[in-house]
Amino acid sequence: MFAGETGLTVDDLGFSGQNPSSFDAIRASHEDLRLAARKAQRSFGTGFLNAGYLAACVRDKYPYRRNQIYMTKPIWEPVFEPDASAIAAIGDAAVKVNQAVPGYFGNDTLRDLTGLEGDENG
Repeated sequence: MFAGETGLTVDDLGFSGQNPSSFDAIRASHEDLRLAARKAQRSFGTGFLNAGYLAACVRDKYPYRRNQIYMTKPIWEPVFEPDASAIAAIGDAAVKVNQAVPGYFGNDTLRDLTGLEGDENG
C-alpha cells in the first residue's frame, strides 16, 4: 500500500519480487523515481542557495543584495549512474551536436551529464 501511495515500486523499497523483471521494465519503473529526484534537486538547490546567502550575510556582517546570487546555479551529480547504453547514446548525441555547433559539448558538460571524469592526460 505504501508503494502504491508514493508511486515507488516494491523493488525501490528493497523488496524483490519472485520473477525478476526485464532490464527495460526495471528502467521504466524507476523513471518516476528519477523524476522525483530531479525535482528534489531543484528544490534543495534553491534552499542551499538561500542558506548560503544568509550565511554569507551573517559571516560578513553585511546585507548583500539578493540579486548578487540570482545567476548562481547549483550543479548536481546525475541522479543515476549511466549504464553503457546511456553513455553510448550521450556520446552519439554529443558528436552530432558538436558537428552542428562546434565545441557545444566539452569535457565539463559531458561530466555533468554522465558523472564520469575522463582521463585528460592520455
